[in-house]
Amino acid sequence: MFDILLKNGEIIDGTGKKPKFKSDVAITGGKISEIAENIPESKAKVVIDTGGKFIVPGFIDIQNHSDAYWTLFDEPDQLSLISQGITSIIVGNCGSSLAPLTSTEAIKTIQKWHNLAGININWSTFAEFLRSMHQKTAVNVGSLVGHATLRRGLLGDQVRKATSDEIQIMDKLLSQSLEQGALGLSLGLVYAHEVNSTAEELLELSKNLKTREAYLSVHLRSEGAHVLESLDEVIEIAKKAGVALKISHFKIQNQKNWHLGKQALKKIEDAYHSGLDISFDVYPYHTSWSVLYTYLPKWAYEGGRQEILRMMASPVERKKILEYLKTQEYDYKNITVATSENNSGFIGKTVADIAANSGVSGAEALLNILTACKTQAVAFDRNLSDELVDELLASPLGMIATDGAGYTAQTENLVHPRCYGAMPRFLSWVREKKKISWEEAIRKITSEPARLIKITDRGTIAKNLIADLVVIDPKKVSDQATYEHPFQLSFGIDSVIVNGQIAYYDGRGSGHFGTILRRT
Repeated sequence: MFDILLKNGEIIDGTGKKPKFKSDVAITGGKISEIAENIPESKAKVVIDTGGKFIVPGFIDIQNHSDAYWTLFDEPDQLSLISQGITSIIVGNCGSSLAPLTSTEAIKTIQKWHNLAGININWSTFAEFLRSMHQKTAVNVGSLVGHATLRRGLLGDQVRKATSDEIQIMDKLLSQSLEQGALGLSLGLVYAHEVNSTAEELLELSKNLKTREAYLSVHLRSEGAHVLESLDEVIEIAKKAGVALKISHFKIQNQKNWHLGKQALKKIEDAYHSGLDISFDVYPYHTSWSVLYTYLPKWAYEGGRQEILRMMASPVERKKILEYLKTQEYDYKNITVATSENNSGFIGKTVADIAANSGVSGAEALLNILTACKTQAVAFDRNLSDELVDELLASPLGMIATDGAGYTAQTENLVHPRCYGAMPRFLSWVREKKKISWEEAIRKITSEPARLIKITDRGTIAKNLIADLVVIDPKKVSDQATYEHPFQLSFGIDSVIVNGQIAYYDGRGSGHFGTILRRT
């Protein structure tokens, strides 16, 4: 007797190589037990009619921040993710992870996204962190080791290069974490605690990944005027270390830099054709969701939160920051405050609006917001090229990711609509633009991320693989979340199965069936 039978669907197996085909799928004991036409309904305990719909592998969100936003713990139902067909998430991105924690300073790498007040931690090693996650969320969870987490655990807020001894300690911590189940290393080179990292430090840590077939995930130092140099930096590191490289949330910010998009993409393609295992993830939106302090010059935030506050309070340093901001040509009408700790009055307002209400310049308003929020602010910025986003979505080297977090309840703060709609928005783009096939689209969100993280029992549909499956209506699938009203579930995701259990059906989540993802 089968546990679940999906009847009358069209299977897209996730490989991108096989055309979709009509079939039923039976599930027993958490695995796919049979794929065939006309399986009798009498042989199954639960039957779901999928007539006219696609049966596809569960989506793997390769770039997720449910850990940094702490929603893994506060909102383990992860409804905004499971409702868009995401069955697995990879966290520990952009240099920040929740383990290993060598000191109380290490966890502070996430405070740019989440207020640390009141959080409880009962682990220090990577293995202890993974155990705390097992079957406690609706989605499967895998994690990278964050470079800033390693670094800040040792250096705290000190503004300097790491010593050779400190690099060796980080190297050992990374090795231990990889042995305990970490999937790779992430860098967040734009953020305060990594801007002083040397090439020697980054290469030494990256070499650790090769023997374990782990990968390097990088938030570039620049996603604007210096994106080409930033790509050169990490491509060279990956080539020297001999490891796979993924560029996180690849984009070109600000219209004056959009002309660099084709050169940047060609640089990635050239590296791929030269033999480097290189890829990137992208979200299907024209608006970024960025930590507000990263709009400042790097020298103003390289020492961390307290140093930023000191700089903005100093008349001399503040003047220098304002002079820098005048050269950047930020469009403050397009920058909207989404998250504002301790000052909800800013939420939903543009920096230009706040400036006008205060009778100051946009640059002054930006500093005032950061001061009032003690640097803990995140903003939407309409600063991406629609044309380039389309090109990146279609690229065979691109995967689709939310770069967001999982939510269940509405919050006072705004969240990016990609937290609720990235995958359905991408699939509706596939239907409407017809730039790539359905088979290729599904590969980009299933087997390709599974290949990168070296997980072979998920990401495709085949007998005896783990039953992470999604039933989608190709005619209806679409996102509903907006920037003003982001807490809206998408349409067209009919059923989601995680580890052989129905995790989402008829618009409702049904339990915590997720497990820990490890290389297989």
